[in-house]
Amino acid sequence: MNSRHLATIAAAACVLSFVSGCAVAGEGYFLSRHPNIATADFDAQQAIERMRAAQRANGYDMGGHAGRAIQLLQDARYEMQAAAEVASR
Repeated sequence: MNSRHLATIAAAACVLSFVSGCAVAGEGYFLSRHPNIATADFDAQQAIERMRAAQRANGYDMGGHAGRAIQLLQDARYEMQAAAEVASR
């Protein structure tokens, strides 16, 4: 895997993180009303950060599995925030 390919993957991951962060930015209110969901959301965010650290430590050469895990964790965070919103109604 060459450095240009790794740079492209890293840039795409940053863009996806930014977009998903913007998409759920307004959800903090609902999470604050459901501390168990808020804790699970925080733990998922911590897991994302640790997966990114693992990618950096391994030169991003993890067969796409780390990126997939990050995407699944981001999807899980979205679902947790949606659950908190529905539970707040």
